[in-house]
Amino acid sequence: MTNEMQEYPPYNPPPPPSDPAGASYGPWSSDPQWGPPSWPPTPKNRRGGSGFRRTALAAFAIACVGAGGGTAWALTTASITSQTPSGSSPSGGSNSTGNTPSTGNSVPSTGGALSAATVARIDSAVVDINADTAAGGGQVAGTGMIITSNGLVLTNNHVIDDNVNITAQIDGTGTTYKVKVIGYDAKDDIALVQLENASNLPTIPIGDSSKLSVGDAITVLGNALGKGGTPAEVSGTVAGLGAQITASDDSGDNETLTGMLQVSAAIQPGDSGGPEVNSAGQVIGMTTAGQTSGNPGQETASTTGFAIPINTAMTIISEIRAGSGTNIHIGNAALLGVAVSPTQPGLNGQTPNCTTSQATTGAWVTGVNANPAAGAGVTVCGRITSIGGSTITNTSDLHTAMEGFQIGQTVTLTWMDSSATSHSATITLGQAPFPD
Repeated sequence: MTNEMQEYPPYNPPPPPSDPAGASYGPWSSDPQWGPPSWPPTPKNRRGGSGFRRTALAAFAIACVGAGGGTAWALTTASITSQTPSGSSPSGGSNSTGNTPSTGNSVPSTGGALSAATVARIDSAVVDINADTAAGGGQVAGTGMIITSNGLVLTNNHVIDDNVNITAQIDGTGTTYKVKVIGYDAKDDIALVQLENASNLPTIPIGDSSKLSVGDAITVLGNALGKGGTPAEVSGTVAGLGAQITASDDSGDNETLTGMLQVSAAIQPGDSGGPEVNSAGQVIGMTTAGQTSGNPGQETASTTGFAIPINTAMTIISEIRAGSGTNIHIGNAALLGVAVSPTQPGLNGQTPNCTTSQATTGAWVTGVNANPAAGAGVTVCGRITSIGGSTITNTSDLHTAMEGFQIGQTVTLTWMDSSATSHSATITLGQAPFPD
C-alpha cells in the first residue's frame, strides 16, 4: 500500500465530485485514456430479458479506488435480470464448456463456520493487490488468489484494468511482489497475473461450484476496504444460483455477467477477486460485485453480493494459459491514444468546451494523448465514428471495439473533426502500459 493510501485510507472516503464520469474502476475523471478503456468493456445483452428483478439498484464494483488526495468507491448501477430457481445448479457461465475438474475433494457446503486453522491456510494463498490508476491521481486495492506454486494469481479483471505499478502481498504482509499481467477476459471479468520471482507458494484449495445449493454456508475473505493485512473474514450463505446482472457506470457503458452466484454476506469494496469458501474449506467462487442503495462515497457494506463460480473462473484461466479463447486478451492492451467522453464536453463547466462542435455522431474526443491517434491528426472536440470496420456511435461502442484488437494491429480509423468534416486513416495500434 502506498504512503498516500495509508494517509488517506480507502475505508474513510470523502464524497466524490458532484458529477463523476468516466471509468468505473478508475479515477473520478471524464477523460480515461483508451488502451482499450476500462470497465465495462463489452456492452452486450444490455438489460435484457424479463428477469428476476428489473428495479435499478446501486451496486459497487468491489475494488477500492482512491482519487487524488483522497479516496472514493467506484460505483455502477445494476439490476438482477434473471436467476435460476432456488435449489437448482448454477450455470457454467458465459464462457464455460462445462464443469472444470476440481483439484480438491468436491463436496457440497452444508453449513458450519470454518476453523481458524482452515482460514489461516486459505489466507496464506490470498494476496492483497494494489495499483496506481493509469490516468494518475488514484490508487486501487483489491484481492487475488494464488493458484500455482510459482505465483500465478486469479483475480477480477476490474482489479487490474487501466492500472499500472501493480503489486501484491501474500496474506497482506511480508514481501511485496511486482505483478505482471498474463492475460484477461474483460467480458467475464477474470484476469490471470503473475507474482514476479515467486516460488514454492501455497495455493488455494479449489472446490466444485456445481455442487452448491441455495442456503449453503460460505465464508468470504478479502482485502476489505483496502485496509491491507490479513484478509477480513465474514460469514454468509448462498442466496441464489445462475444470476444474471447488468451493470453500468457513469460513462454510460454497461455489461452483463451471467451464471453468477448470489450471496448474502457483508462484502466490502476491496473484496473483489477474493475467495468465497464452502464449509469444507474449498474455494467455490470469486467475489465480484455487490449491491447497495447508498450514494457514492457513503454506501455501507453490501449484504447482497455476486461471485463468479470457481468452475467458470478456472475454465477461463485455462484459456488464458493456453493463449487463446473467444474473449481472451494476452498481455497489456492495445493503445489508440485518445481520451473520450460519453457526453458533449463543455457542459457543467467541463474542459475542454466542445459545445460549438458541429460533429454529429460518434465518441467525443476530449484529448489526444499519444500515437497513433496523434499522428493520424485526430483532434479534440471531434468524434470517432468507426474503427476496424466497427461503427462507433458512443464510448460504449469504442470500448467493445478496442477489446477485440491486439498490440501492433493495423486498423482503419474514421473520425469527424469539430467542423463535422470526416477523416480516415490507417493506423497501427500501440502498446498501452496497462491491461484492458
